Amino acid sequence: MSFDFTTSYLFLPLFGFVIGLLVSMFGGGGGGLYVPLLTLLFNVPIQVAVATSLASIIPTTLVGAYAHHKQGNVNIQIGLIFGATGIIGTLMGVYFSTLITPFILRKLFGILAILFVIPVFFRKKKKMIEQSDKLDDLKIINLKKVSISSIFGLLSGLMSGLFGVSGGAPVAAGLYTLGFPANIVIGTSVFVLFFNAVTGLLGHLAVGHINFILIILLGGSAAIGALIGPRLLKRIKAEILDKWFKIILTILLALMGLMMIIK
Repeated sequence: MSFDFTTSYLFLPLFGFVIGLLVSMFGGGGGGLYVPLLTLLFNVPIQVAVATSLASIIPTTLVGAYAHHKQGNVNIQIGLIFGATGIIGTLMGVYFSTLITPFILRKLFGILAILFVIPVFFRKKKKMIEQSDKLDDLKIINLKKVSISSIFGLLSGLMSGLFGVSGGAPVAAGLYTLGFPANIVIGTSVFVLFFNAVTGLLGHLAVGHINFILIILLGGSAAIGALIGPRLLKRIKAEILDKWFKIILTILLALMGLMMIIK
């Protein structure tokens, strides 16, 4: 596939930096914003927007996973189970994206973006829980944990491959179902999302949905934002930032979702 470069693409680094900054401070990958941004403002074909979104998610999840691992917030064993089935789900999602017309895919993503408003709007500040005895029990791997991790990991991968989002909601839901405390849920989720993003990018590369110029402009600036975000967070009151972030993100997701459905 060939793509024309337009001067409007020069604004992508600014958007990438801002999104990378925000998602690194509040968690997630930013795919819910990247895809509507690229399709609505820059007229990028949605399959290409999905691939570019996944590429831009990689730096934010990589930086986030490393930071959480240093703080002991990542359960590697469970994360690898989620990641393995997430890889399968992501490849399935990439394949399905080649079967669905851009028109239908835009409508489906619009619906998904609006649904994202629900957990964002009702999002509550999570308390970090440190219960050594409970955490020791959670380290034990059994059939129930493998089954739950596999199901939610697969769903997460499907979302990533098909829509270019990080797929964090199913991973977090699965980890909470298993009984993990909030800090482990957040850290392990970011770790898993990295697998989804890398696999999705490679899958879309195989089917020709890649525009390297977009990836460099958006992903490179997102990486810079992801590095600065955690440092900036230390200087701002979390309560104030969280309040305004929730309001702004709710409005953006709702508007972008409606525009993608109507357009």
